[in-house]
Amino acid sequence: MNLNIAICDDLQEERVGLARLVRAYCQQRGIEARLRLYSSGRELLDSVGDSGELNLLFLDIYMPGLSGVDTARELRRTDRSCAIIFVTTSTDHGMESYEVEASDYLVKPVRAEDVDRAMDWYIRHMPEELRALRVYSEGEWIETPLSSVLYIEVLDHQAYIHMKNRTVVVRRSMSDLVASIDSPDFMRCHRSYLVNLNYVRSIENSDFRLTDGTLVPIRAGSLNKMRDDFISWTYKKAWSRP
Repeated sequence: MNLNIAICDDLQEERVGLARLVRAYCQQRGIEARLRLYSSGRELLDSVGDSGELNLLFLDIYMPGLSGVDTARELRRTDRSCAIIFVTTSTDHGMESYEVEASDYLVKPVRAEDVDRAMDWYIRHMPEELRALRVYSEGEWIETPLSSVLYIEVLDHQAYIHMKNRTVVVRRSMSDLVASIDSPDFMRCHRSYLVNLNYVRSIENSDFRLTDGTLVPIRAGSLNKMRDDFISWTYKKAWSRP
């Protein structure tokens, strides 16, 4: 997983301290992060422009000149996808944070557990196209976009990650893969199978029929529940689309 993360705070000590906590989080979880620090809202906006390249922004509210809220307003004119986490000494900006679609607040002094909580939330809710599974296969680490995974099959302690154009084989347990993916788009439909619901075309007898024609088995005795869960997921997916 590769992320572009920015920290904007007029106080150098605050910037550097927060950057240290973010880097520690990313290193512990194997996330490749490009981290950039800015001392003012104007510097941030002049740097990123309308590129839309930022994934996550930690933004101080109380800054001289352009405040954090005003910076967020300007950023939102060209970038609706960047997640914004306000960093502040006060939480009295509820309406403004709603207006600019801020994801969270961190209250100073920021602690490691605060950063971990905020980052965990972001990873769980990040745009689908950015989510990836990092696996070690044939002597190298591979970033596998979750959006390209059709289903995963685990047999004899080997996991076969079936994608659109290839299959990657790794030594991972099913429970480990479920925990690593942690996505509502993936359903463990069988003891040995994990399926990406985005590629399910229909349910036939006791199998999921995928868009490429593959049949993925559904656990015996769970067909009705799996069908209900799939229908529920389909409605939620439809309502979440803009």
